[in-house]
Amino acid sequence: MITIEKFFGLAEICIRVLLMPGHSKATIVSMAVVTVVITSLLHEGLGHGVTAWLRGDVVRELTSNHLDSVRRDRLVDAGGTIVNLVAGAICLFASAFAHRVNTRYFLWFLGSVNLLLGAGYFLFSGVLGLGDWADLIRGFPHAAPWRVGMAFLGAAFYFFFVRLIAITLHPFVPRRSDYNIVARLPYLAACAFWCLAGAFDPLGFRLMLLSTIPASFGGMSGLLWADSLIPGAKPEEELVVERSPIWWTVAIVLGCAFLLTVARGIEFHQPQT
Repeated sequence: MITIEKFFGLAEICIRVLLMPGHSKATIVSMAVVTVVITSLLHEGLGHGVTAWLRGDVVRELTSNHLDSVRRDRLVDAGGTIVNLVAGAICLFASAFAHRVNTRYFLWFLGSVNLLLGAGYFLFSGVLGLGDWADLIRGFPHAAPWRVGMAFLGAAFYFFFVRLIAITLHPFVPRRSDYNIVARLPYLAACAFWCLAGAFDPLGFRLMLLSTIPASFGGMSGLLWADSLIPGAKPEEELVVERSPIWWTVAIVLGCAFLLTVARGIEFHQPQT
C-alpha cells in the first residue's frame, strides 16, 4: 500500500535523480504524460466506448476515468482491460525491434503500463469487488469463487508481467541507480498526471478515491519493485534515454489538450426517440 510517507519518499528520490547525469529526466517525464493520455484513451475510448458503439449502446459521456452509456453490457465492461492487455503486449514486443533508443524506451513504458493495469484490474476486482470485472460477474451464481479465481489469475499475470518488463528494461539499467530514473520517476509522474486529470472528472472526488488512485498508484506499482527481478549480469548493450525537446513539446500540448477536453468530460448527444 502506498502511504503518504512513501509517496513523499518517492518524490524526494525523484527530485534527487533529476539532478543526476545520464538519462534525460525531462524526456522520461514527458513520455510518462503521453503514456497516461494514450492508456486512458485506449481503456475508456477504444475499449469501453467503441465496444459500446459496436454493441448498439448509446454513449453519454467519456472522461479520463469512466465511460457512461445507456445500458449495462458485460462486453463493454470487459473491453477496457482487454484492449489494455492487447496494446501492452504489442508495444512491449515492438520495443525490442525499435531502432531509436527513445522510441524503444517509450514503447517499453507504454507496454508496461498497459500490461500492469490490465492484470491489476483482475486482482483489484477480485479482492475488493469493485471495478469493471466485478461489474461483469455481478449476478453470476457462486460469485465468491469467481472473485477468488480472478484474484489469483490477476496476481499470477501481474508477477509474470513484472518479470517480463524487468528483463526488457535491462539494457537501460547498467547500474542499479539507473532504475530510479527509468522506472520509479515515470511511475510517480504518471500517477501525478493521472490524479490531476481525475480531479477534473465530473463525478468528483469519490471516483478518484475508488478508481483513479487505486488504478494509478496500485495498478502500476510493479514498477516500484521490478528491479529485484532484473538479471544480475551486465547488459550486452547500454542504452540511454536522450534529451528530446520534441517529446517535451508533445507532452505539454497533448497533456493540456487532454486536461481541457477528456478529463473534464466529453458529452455525447443522445439520438432523438
